Amino acid sequence: MIITNILKGILKKLKASRQKPRFTPLSWLTIRILKNEPDQKLKQRRLPHFILNYIRPYEVVKTYTEIFVEEIYRFETSHKKPVIFDCGANIGLSTIYFKTLYPNAIVQAFEPDTTLFEVLRKNIECNGLKDVELHQAAIWTQNTQLSFANKGSEGSHIDTSGKSAQQVQAIQLSSILANLDSIDLLKMDIEGAEYEVIKDCAMQLPKIKHLFLEYHGKVSETHKLNELLQIVENAGFKVYIKMAADQLHSPFYQKETGEAYDVQLNIFCYQ
Repeated sequence: MIITNILKGILKKLKASRQKPRFTPLSWLTIRILKNEPDQKLKQRRLPHFILNYIRPYEVVKTYTEIFVEEIYRFETSHKKPVIFDCGANIGLSTIYFKTLYPNAIVQAFEPDTTLFEVLRKNIECNGLKDVELHQAAIWTQNTQLSFANKGSEGSHIDTSGKSAQQVQAIQLSSILANLDSIDLLKMDIEGAEYEVIKDCAMQLPKIKHLFLEYHGKVSETHKLNELLQIVENAGFKVYIKMAADQLHSPFYQKETGEAYDVQLNIFCYQ
């Protein structure tokens, strides 16, 4: 019995290793070049399936692998023109993936960071993507102006402390969702604002078929994660959770990271 289970496990791993990704991985040479490029100036490179403008090459390697090779946002729909919200679109790799997956999709892409938004706009234009509406705005619980930390990277975020002198337009997501009948996919990677936004959108969540949340939290605020999960469960979602960043290797000893967030989770919610 033990030997049989071991053999089944080996066969399962061999089968998985033979499965080729649907999208071409970055070549060894491309990865080496990207990892040694400077990260100050705008650059352009033809990747296997599209042209990409970017500034920070090390983010390209990680994000391309997650989105195109591992396909963390892959979903299925029978709609010919699925409605997709890309909240926290960054430079547009996720938006490009959605349009590659469903060329007729209608995409609303939101990115508040000034530098990232300009690169996002270039990527949509140079790849000739249609039916993509870009919003230089942060997703929030009301229509207002907010302090914002423009870092030109994945770490850009709403500054609730108000210390940042930079301001950004914020859009209330729930008011937009209220005017729609259904949304095929809502992807939300908004660097810590997801807890407040999901609470504000609770009444609109049942009309969403697939919801992706990158959760950012502190170990001292576990109640926020519990509440967020309860909200999506009440909306009728099944939930699958993966670690987005493993930062505490000895949690019992380290307790906290000392950074803005201790916990980063990818939360997949589907009806």
